[in-house]
Amino acid sequence: MPPETRELRAIAEKALHALNTADLDGFLAVVSDDVEFTSMILEVEGATYRGRDGVRVWWETVRRTFEDVRWELLDLVEMDHKGVAKLRAAATLGGGQIDQLVWQAATFSDGRLTWWEFFRSEEAALAAVAHR
Repeated sequence: MPPETRELRAIAEKALHALNTADLDGFLAVVSDDVEFTSMILEVEGATYRGRDGVRVWWETVRRTFEDVRWELLDLVEMDHKGVAKLRAAATLGGGQIDQLVWQAATFSDGRLTWWEFFRSEEAALAAVAHR
């Protein structure tokens, strides 16, 4: 496995572990200070989150809105400090179970995520990351 792929996998695993254990500090440790991202979970808001303050706002909103949020990494494709992850997101909302398959396009540098966005198809995620 090339070093970049190992780096991206390590970042993804740390981020998902932090998300799944409600460890905000652990999650902040793998995002850059100037990170920019959107959220499919909160897409109705149409917001782009920026920086660590944006991460905190997103984190608190997700934790307030959903119960038992769990993320699972199913696959990962890496290309030159970019990648696309296939993820399963599951949560409880109002007593009902949500189970969503998503693709996350992301960029990274120096061991930290710098940008990400979620998509409903691998093709859309690959197209988006190709333009970054």
